[in-house]
Amino acid sequence: MSSRRNTELFLLISAAFPVVLLYAMYVITTGTALTFQTLAVPLGLFAAFAAAHIAVRILAPGADPAILPVVFLLSGVGITFVTRVKPELAMNQLIILFASIVLMVITLALVKNLDVVKKYKYSLGAIGILLLLLPIFIGTEIYGSKLWITIGGFSIQPGEFAKVFIVLFLAGYLAENRELLSISNHEVLGFKIPRLKLLLPLFVVWGICMLIVAFERDLGSAVLFYTIFLLMLYVATGRISYVVIGFALLAVGGFGAYKVMSHVQTRFQIWLDPFADPSGDGYQLVQSLFSLADGGLVGTGIGKGMPTLIPIVESDFIFSAIGEEMGLLGGAAVLFLFMLFAVRGLTTAARAKSDLAAFCASGLTAAISFQAFLI
Repeated sequence: MSSRRNTELFLLISAAFPVVLLYAMYVITTGTALTFQTLAVPLGLFAAFAAAHIAVRILAPGADPAILPVVFLLSGVGITFVTRVKPELAMNQLIILFASIVLMVITLALVKNLDVVKKYKYSLGAIGILLLLLPIFIGTEIYGSKLWITIGGFSIQPGEFAKVFIVLFLAGYLAENRELLSISNHEVLGFKIPRLKLLLPLFVVWGICMLIVAFERDLGSAVLFYTIFLLMLYVATGRISYVVIGFALLAVGGFGAYKVMSHVQTRFQIWLDPFADPSGDGYQLVQSLFSLADGGLVGTGIGKGMPTLIPIVESDFIFSAIGEEMGLLGGAAVLFLFMLFAVRGLTTAARAKSDLAAFCASGLTAAISFQAFLI
């Protein structure tokens, strides 16, 4: 176990070099001298992840040694580029990141096993669905999507918390009903399918996703949650029939939404051909494509490109900013890190000692990995 933690420490220290170097390059382009004060952000990040490493060494000595360093490196790149394109948001991002590390340590200290997930799975599911649907009733519309809730001048996306609760609910439900869900009672068009009663959760999730599209105007979240559910269902049962039925429902729902919802039509048409209206609806996507093209192989250098010409670059198109200023090599490195995270997360799921742990690991890994792929 100590060798795993020593490997993790070595990888953390190795990751600190590119994180500090990237931020130092940004500081230099602003004309500021390099001091401990100007490099406080990357040094503070390293200190926070070093504290997380100590907690893992004590509380979870058998944990995967690569995940924490990969998250540190991705966080360092993300914080640097948020500081680059929208400095006023960087502090909020740092606070959220530090709070997340604290929550991670608290979870490691309090949750000794995952039996609590199975015991309270329906409560976790209810909380997740409530958080997911909350913006429909009290949300604030920003940039065309009703995803945010504003409390005292501070905005949060309940859907980000809902992901964790829903994955935990699905893990608990699937672990308890795995055998029943794996049994097929009917054969339709060559596909073995279970009783309709067992497909009810699939229809419920499908309906919730349609509600998100209709009322929150958020296509990405709807596709993300639905895909997580299908992936976890396939991991639990190994039944390709679930995936086929799931994608059939997705196709029906997507076609229906396209026909009756104007914002779905607009999003799809922009994605299909952004150059049809390059100065109007397609402007954001067109600018992001130009930004990526301008980056070339090695990029313009951090602080020397023009990614701020992309509307809402700090949220929707941060990868385009990375691609412009770090080039194809830098953008590919970020994608490689996400792929490595996915591989190590699924490896953790494969090593799990129970179905519940395996489903939790695979679901949470899918949530992050598919979201990165979708963006």
